[in-house]
Amino acid sequence: MFEIGNLVMYGIHGVCKIVDKEVRTVDRRKVEYLVLEPVYQNASRFYVPSSNPNAMAKLRAMLTRQQLDALLTSDEIRQPCWVEDENLRRQYYRELVNTGDRIALLRMLHALYQHREHQLSSGRKFHLCDENFLRDAQRLIETEFSVVLGIPTNQVQDYVKDKLSA
Repeated sequence: MFEIGNLVMYGIHGVCKIVDKEVRTVDRRKVEYLVLEPVYQNASRFYVPSSNPNAMAKLRAMLTRQQLDALLTSDEIRQPCWVEDENLRRQYYRELVNTGDRIALLRMLHALYQHREHQLSSGRKFHLCDENFLRDAQRLIETEFSVVLGIPTNQVQDYVKDKLSA
């Protein structure tokens, strides 16, 4: 399914390129690994054992532009995912970020954008933990969407906001 040269999303690490397949001996067994290099971090490499279903589940094929635009305009991501209790929200959002699920991340972004606007228009501050979750979700979304759209990461946020507000 995944071949050398493919771009993939790898868990919370973002967009990676499969640069090699390597067989290594671990506990006297031969294990095949996919070798990944993050697109936006040149100094890292990840070795994903292809025989480990949990590790392979963290790999996702990149979206196409059509899939991305359909996702951003779907009602599915506009479903409420705001949690009033800050401790419960922190736990829930941490789980969402760790899954890397695009729909869940976009729902979270949408909810956080709306909440931030509400807080600022009411003269209140946006909580630091919410700001951190917003930043983490944006980073994951921006790296993939930047590659798919062929635009710099600093332009992705405006693209997403425009699509979400449409």
